[in-house]
Amino acid sequence: MQNLKADIEEVVKNLKLSDKNSLNNIYLHLFDSSEESFINLDTGEITKKLSHDNYGLIIKMSVETFNELKNNEKHPEDLMFEEKIKISGDLKLLQQ
Repeated sequence: MQNLKADIEEVVKNLKLSDKNSLNNIYLHLFDSSEESFINLDTGEITKKLSHDNYGLIIKMSVETFNELKNNEKHPEDLMFEEKIKISGDLKLLQQ
């Protein structure tokens, strides 16, 4: 997996959340054929696995899917319909 920190910062900057404090409880779970990582959307901290069970929300997708979103090649709803994005946890954290 290449360095995604700048891409993640750009995604977070474009989120329209009413409460940015909720980002601390949201993780992006990215994976490819060789590795997987959890990225905290608030701190940008990258870890190989979550060390706790009290996360609020996990958004899981492949690095390829992330790049399709980032490059505006696909709409998020289409990717969810195709089951390329999986979301688990408290969806209220994403409310605007």
